Amino acid sequence: MTGYVSPPSDGRDGDIHLEFLEQELVTVLNDFANTSPTPHFDAPGIRRHTRRKRAGFVAAVAAVVVAAGVGTALATAGTGSHTARPAARTTTSTSTSTEKGNVTTVPYVKPFDLKGVPLAAAEEALAGARLKVGTVTHGVVDNCKPGSVIAVSPLAPTVLHGGEKVDLAVCG
Repeated sequence: MTGYVSPPSDGRDGDIHLEFLEQELVTVLNDFANTSPTPHFDAPGIRRHTRRKRAGFVAAVAAVVVAAGVGTALATAGTGSHTARPAARTTTSTSTSTEKGNVTTVPYVKPFDLKGVPLAAAEEALAGARLKVGTVTHGVVDNCKPGSVIAVSPLAPTVLHGGEKVDLAVCG
């Protein structure tokens, strides 16, 4: 440690008294600095502690991210729509692919919505898709035109094949 050196005097009369006090104070401070023990620092221990804290923080952040991902996955998997959806039908349009002599035919499934369509037009659309009209029930729903379709069963994404029945609910 370095010692304390008093500042130079400016030559006034009171400076002699202050100079003596300053010299005594400097002597006491130097004695203390030379006799006090040097503090011990455990640098490897401090490093270990810092790494543990950092690893704990990283683990906590990872746990929060995983929990958020699992929660989001459960929330999206558990939601389902309970509203009427349009039925799906198989159209005659197909795509054909040839791979080394094998021919695969994949039907194109196109959903169509009969909601709000008059009953006669819905029966005609079903006949055009080679489907049959099943049970027709009547009900009342707010803001519907009498005689129009308000619900279809089965709901999409059910794929129907030619000749299968589609139940209709009609307003009125």
